[in-house]
Amino acid sequence: MKHSTVSLARKVKFYQLVVFDQIVASGSLVKAAGALNITQPSLTKIVQELEYFFQAPLLVRGNRGVTATELGELISRRARSMLADLRALNDDVEAYRRGTSGYMLVGSLTSASMSAIPQALHLVRQRAPSLLISLRVGQMNQLLSVLQVGELDMVVGRIPDDWGWRANVGDLTVVPLYQERLSVVAGAKHPLHALETRPWDLMHAYPWILPPRESVFRNCAENVFAKAGMTPPTDFIESASILTNIALMQDNQTLSLLPAAVAGHFVQSGMIKEVDVGEDLAYGQVGCFFAAHRKREPSLSLLLECLKKVTQAVEREDAPFPTAASLSLMNH
Repeated sequence: MKHSTVSLARKVKFYQLVVFDQIVASGSLVKAAGALNITQPSLTKIVQELEYFFQAPLLVRGNRGVTATELGELISRRARSMLADLRALNDDVEAYRRGTSGYMLVGSLTSASMSAIPQALHLVRQRAPSLLISLRVGQMNQLLSVLQVGELDMVVGRIPDDWGWRANVGDLTVVPLYQERLSVVAGAKHPLHALETRPWDLMHAYPWILPPRESVFRNCAENVFAKAGMTPPTDFIESASILTNIALMQDNQTLSLLPAAVAGHFVQSGMIKEVDVGEDLAYGQVGCFFAAHRKREPSLSLLLECLKKVTQAVEREDAPFPTAASLSLMNH
């Protein structure tokens, strides 16, 4: 079955693909009908038209809703990519009409969302107040996957040490920003803070909070322990929630590893203190990820420029991220 572009455009409407993607995302015809504000029979008719055109079933109906067939999943992914292109087209039109404006979806690790990104957004708002940016925080493997299909325009996160990860996420462009370090942290009254030396073997005796097993951050933590010659903790819980981790450390017994940029916020509040281990602990390089096959829109270039500006300070030893007040001066 091969169709010309004109034939495809006549027989498959873009709206049909949008509806189908909503059904797959909702997992329910009822939920999709509600989200799109159309009747369920209209939804069913659109699915039947698509199945007739592609000459194959696209959905499997069950007691718990609907799931896409293998072909249906492929069509849904393509539809999401087309929606991303349509959004980019709309951004171009809006930028032409009103100057710098539009809508941008950015993914980020927690560490960047608490340090570099807020300061960069402060600069972006000064230069492009009409630009709307939506931020999604998550794990790198999840963020890079949705970046590939066009559901995100940019991801800010740690650049993996093992470049084999590229095979799993397709063709990406990476722009390095700055080197991040790790901090060992504990409650402000933890006994370790009173010691002149803090050998790693003493730390092993305390409970720890470790990143989830499947995360890139967990690999970093295990590398830190191995380099220090410390046996990995046996008394630990796994948590990716920063606020939960801070609360757990208020027992003044539990230890954790945090990116230094994140730890700094809570150290200033007095809730935790950094444990002096006598050496810098490397976390890795943080950068911006883009889908290489997509054109980099002016709004993305603006955000990247602002990220570079605010991260220049952290490339100098012990320099914190600039404050909002100092950013205002930097922008003039």
